Amino acid sequence: MQLLYEIFSESWEILLDSSVYILGGILIAGILKVMLSTDLILRHLGKGKYSSVVKAALFGVPLPL
Repeated sequence: MQLLYEIFSESWEILLDSSVYILGGILIAGILKVMLSTDLILRHLGKGKYSSVVKAALFGVPLPL
């Protein structure tokens, strides 16, 4: 029983530590959703096999930083 309590306690601590980043990501995603139109995203990322993948990768690289 002690092991289950420790697992729950550590999981809760990890959730609390990461909650700021989760909320920040949700906030940034909401801002991007409001500011960027769907047509703009489809125009750049919705066509082609390779160019859209390269663009998405270049856009996604700095996000974890």
